[in-house]
Amino acid sequence: MTVSPAKKNRRVFWIKLALIAILIRILFGFFPALCESLYSRGFYLWIRLVFDNTLGRLPFASIYLFMLLLFTLLMFKVSHLFRQFRAKQFCFKDSLFSLASFLSFIIFWFLLLWGFNYARIPIQDQLEIQLPESMDFDAIWEEAQYIKTTCVQLRSKIPNSDTNALNLDFYPPKLEQIMRNSLEEVLKKYHYPTEAQVRGRLLHPNGILLRFSSSGVYFPFTGEGHVDNGLHILTKPFTMAHELAHGYGFGSEASCNFLGFLACIHTHEYPAIQYSGYLMYWRYVYGALMEFLTEEEYLIERATISRGMHNDIEAIYWQQEQYAPFIPFLQPAIYDVFLKLQGVKEGIKSYNQMVLLVASWRKNYTN
Repeated sequence: MTVSPAKKNRRVFWIKLALIAILIRILFGFFPALCESLYSRGFYLWIRLVFDNTLGRLPFASIYLFMLLLFTLLMFKVSHLFRQFRAKQFCFKDSLFSLASFLSFIIFWFLLLWGFNYARIPIQDQLEIQLPESMDFDAIWEEAQYIKTTCVQLRSKIPNSDTNALNLDFYPPKLEQIMRNSLEEVLKKYHYPTEAQVRGRLLHPNGILLRFSSSGVYFPFTGEGHVDNGLHILTKPFTMAHELAHGYGFGSEASCNFLGFLACIHTHEYPAIQYSGYLMYWRYVYGALMEFLTEEEYLIERATISRGMHNDIEAIYWQQEQYAPFIPFLQPAIYDVFLKLQGVKEGIKSYNQMVLLVASWRKNYTN
């Protein structure tokens, strides 16, 4: 089957645009200050303006519309290929060219709409935080005792709480608005732009992300953050703030974990949300602590948390177990490769750098 010159030119056009975008991304990787000024604090703010005043005003997550469109296009393409087979007009070279053009289309828009943010100045440099390459046992142990004590003290201040796991009754409605406002206050404090009104949507049906080993996702093609509605309420404030942080122009998972934590603990009028942020940090710290202890030593230390904390953690785990992943380890493996392609050397392990950021931030800003 002969491809028309117009169609061939369109395919070449998208391949060229993708290559140009990739070259710009490489350039930004060498000059993060250029990315920070021209894109993250410049062009990207205009992109956010468009998203926030179009798709962001819809009463539902626009990712549903995107997936419907994608499914329709996929069915059209499959039907077209089937007709080619029947007419014996299928050309493998043409199909490969078409696929390359489509992938180029995706790559170009991904980078333009959000992906360049991976190359911006790291948040620790912006905040002038001295970040160590790693933490030894003494430093992790000290952080573990701090967060354990903080969680116990803060949980005791939550009105009407007992040793039972916290539930929806302890959390305010309009969580999206509360977490966005708190995150914006944090960003403003550290001199980041806050003109955007990023949406944080709860996705249904429950478990739609958890089944793919994910609790939340930011979708660059609609400009919205998403949180699986099947998550336990204890984890929703932090996850919501994390995904919103992506929408405010942060690609690094460690940075978004850090900002999600700060957004939670900044909500002084909602102690249950503050507690959720500290509890999520506790999970990361104790995850790091496990690398230094035997299983028996870890269980002994784990047993020193309060009964209320214990029940909260168990409730979170129980909730997640209701939505077992379809293919365990597949999504983490794919995402690990994706992050490394974006210049995140640690890949999926970059999430754990939150401990380095928070511990260093405490020494720089709270002492």
